[in-house]
Amino acid sequence: MKIFTICALCLAILPIFGFSAAGCSARPQQEEYITIGALLPLTGGGSDEGLRALNGLQLAKEEINARGGILGKMLDIIVLNDRGDEEYIVQQYNELKERGVAAIIGSSYSGPTMALAEASEKDGIPIISPTASNPLVTVGRRNIFRSIFIDDYQAEVMAYFAYLSLGAETAVVFINRDFNTYIQAAGVFTESFSSLGGHVIAREFFSSEEEFPSLLSKYAENPPAVIFCPEDFIPAAILVNSAHELGLSDTYLLGSDAWDGLLTYVYNPEAMERVFYSAPFSFDDETPQVVQFVRDYFSSFSQMPLTGSATAYTCVYILAEAIAIAGSTNRDDIVSAMKTMELETLLGKIRFDENNNPQINVYAIQIRDGQYSTFEKMSLQSLREQRTLREQSRR
Repeated sequence: MKIFTICALCLAILPIFGFSAAGCSARPQQEEYITIGALLPLTGGGSDEGLRALNGLQLAKEEINARGGILGKMLDIIVLNDRGDEEYIVQQYNELKERGVAAIIGSSYSGPTMALAEASEKDGIPIISPTASNPLVTVGRRNIFRSIFIDDYQAEVMAYFAYLSLGAETAVVFINRDFNTYIQAAGVFTESFSSLGGHVIAREFFSSEEEFPSLLSKYAENPPAVIFCPEDFIPAAILVNSAHELGLSDTYLLGSDAWDGLLTYVYNPEAMERVFYSAPFSFDDETPQVVQFVRDYFSSFSQMPLTGSATAYTCVYILAEAIAIAGSTNRDDIVSAMKTMELETLLGKIRFDENNNPQINVYAIQIRDGQYSTFEKMSLQSLREQRTLREQSRR
C-alpha cells in the first residue's frame, strides 16, 4: 500500500492529484478544471478503509483525465481527512464548500456520512458515499446518494444465502446493541431467515467483542448451522478467532460488507474455512470491466482492490457521468441527472431507487488459501424469484 501523510489542508495529497500549491489556498480555476471533493478517514481506526477508497479515487481520476476529462475540462479532486469524526467532518465539509466543489464523495462510515448529509441538505451539494450502508443516510434527502447497497438489502440476501445455498436450518444472530444500523440489519436477517423456513434459536446482544467467548460457549455442545453478525472487520475477526478456539467447526459464520479486510486480523487460516460475508464487489469477477480495473489497480498500488476501492472508484464515474449529462456543474442539475441516469459500472448496472440507493449484485465472499474469492454472486430480485418458484412448486 502507498503511504500518505495527511495535514490539515491535505498538502501531502496534492502530488497524487496534481494540484498546484496555489490550488490548495485558493479556488481552482474553473476554466481549466471541474473540481469535486472527497472526505475520507485517512487517519485513526478507520484509516484502512479511507486509504483503500483514496486509491480508487486516484485511479478513476487518472483514467477520466486520460480520456479527455469531463466537458472538455480536467477532473480535479480535493481530498480532506475527516478522521472518521462526526463533528470534524462538518468542518472539513465547510472547507470544501468554500472551495466551490461541484460534488463530494464521502464518507466511508455511516456515522460521519450522516453528519455530512445533515450539513449539506440546505446547500444541496451532491454527496455520494462509497461504503456508508445505513439506510437512514439517504432517506428523505434529495442530494445524498451511495454506490453500495444498504444494510437491509444485504442482510436479506445473506438470509437467502444461508437457507438456500448453505442449507442452514438454524441460526443464532449476534447483535451489537450500541449501533442501531446493526440492530436493524440483524432484524431483517432474522425475519427473512424465519420466513424462508429457518429457525433463529437466539439473538445474542453484546457491547464488546470481549463478550464473544462467553456467548459462543453457550453453543459449543449444540451449535447452530450459522451465526450471523453484522459488524466491522476487526470485531468480526475476533469473532472468527474465538469460534475457532472454541471448536465451532461445523458452524458457518456470516457477516456483512464491513467484514471486508478481516483476513489481516485472523491469525489461524483454518478459522476461515466456514466464513462468508456479503460484498458489492469481488476482484475475481470475470466481467471485462472488473478484470481491467483489477489489472490497473494492482499495477498502480501493488495490491488487490477490496470493496472500498471499487465503490470509491465507481463514485467518481457516477459523478463524472452526471456532470456530463447535466452539461454543467450546477448542483441541482447534477442531482437531477443522478436520479434518472443508468450507468454500467464495476458493481453492475446502477440506477438509483426512490431513496437514492442502488440495487446491485451481492457477492458471498469466502477466504480460501489466504485469498478472498467469490463463492456465489446473487441479486435480491433473482433470489425472491427463486423463492416464489419454490413456493409454487410445493402447492
